[in-house]
Amino acid sequence: MRFISWNVQRRASGLPDQAKALKKLQPDVIALQEVTQSTASLFFKVLPTIRLNNISDSFSLARDKEILKGPRRYGELIASRWPLNSIFPTSFRIPWPERVLSVEINSPVGLIECHTTHIPPGASNGWIKIETLEGIYNRLAIPNTKLRILCGDFNTPKEETQAGQVVTWAERRKKNGDTVLVSNRGKRWDAAERNVLVGLKKFDLSDVYRYLYGYMVQDYSWYPNNRGIRIGRRFDHVFASQALNPVSCRYLESLREEGLSDHSPIEVEFRL
Repeated sequence: MRFISWNVQRRASGLPDQAKALKKLQPDVIALQEVTQSTASLFFKVLPTIRLNNISDSFSLARDKEILKGPRRYGELIASRWPLNSIFPTSFRIPWPERVLSVEINSPVGLIECHTTHIPPGASNGWIKIETLEGIYNRLAIPNTKLRILCGDFNTPKEETQAGQVVTWAERRKKNGDTVLVSNRGKRWDAAERNVLVGLKKFDLSDVYRYLYGYMVQDYSWYPNNRGIRIGRRFDHVFASQALNPVSCRYLESLREEGLSDHSPIEVEFRL
């Protein structure tokens, strides 16, 4: 199963080129973030032409579409070659329910529970980011025997070192490598990011990229426009049950470099 997660940067003008890129990649399942109501309707028309006929989006599940404006205008979309059933987002206790989309995919090996999310950035949305991460962790940190995938744009971590140190946005790393908590964020902020990044592993949702390659390999999916200073962030992740048997994971940097989005898609090959 070829699985792709991609923050498509809300742009309707780039959607035809995004669709062409996806057609070349021939995914079996895609999860898209930063979709808008207008681009979602376009994806519903385009994706069936590349054999992704089964589609769900967070706007269709929203109770009140009138509030989906401003910072809440972004949603998620999942499309699959195989039949899927939407799961209403009420089980996630988060401030903006449209920021998580969940489906059950009827794959050749049985049902796969798939969740995709776009975590609101903390710099512009403050503690909404943390409440969202906490809600996701509380919903998924349970013993289970289901095949599961969690993916999306998590806007974390701040940094990962080759020694395996995960630095959250509640921390500042000193010159000697030690970290200290930032006073206006503290332990709760740090725990919310860390619980999802590494804490879900004990509930059979491992970070596929780190599971396959460890921490010596460093890669990034997004680069901020920081006054000419190039600092990469690995914000886009796929967490999955080990029984799905991931055999490869890569960031498709060429699609970001071509300007199709400011995020690189993350592609995982599962040998079901």
